[in-house]
Amino acid sequence: MLLPTSACDFQLSCRHVNMASRIDAPVKCEFRSVIHFLQAEGNNVEEIFRRMSLVKGGNFMSDGAVRGCCRRFKDGRTSVHDEEGQGRKSVATEDLV
Repeated sequence: MLLPTSACDFQLSCRHVNMASRIDAPVKCEFRSVIHFLQAEGNNVEEIFRRMSLVKGGNFMSDGAVRGCCRRFKDGRTSVHDEEGQGRKSVATEDLV
């Protein structure tokens, strides 16, 4: 497959992607991407949670987590990826591996 060489080529190649297919094991950044998109469309927190619940079921993440995500994007966050240092620290060392 050839890589797109311009924005026009990129748009044409993206038409072949099935955006309606389900992601069986989504990661946090995928949820954040959807939240960021829906918020940019002007949806409020309740509507974002409702729409995502319809697709993934009610236990994909709590409404409080969606609310926090929306707040961070509203406050200027642009990245959908975990910030450096977030999450549980690894206890694996080279000696253990």
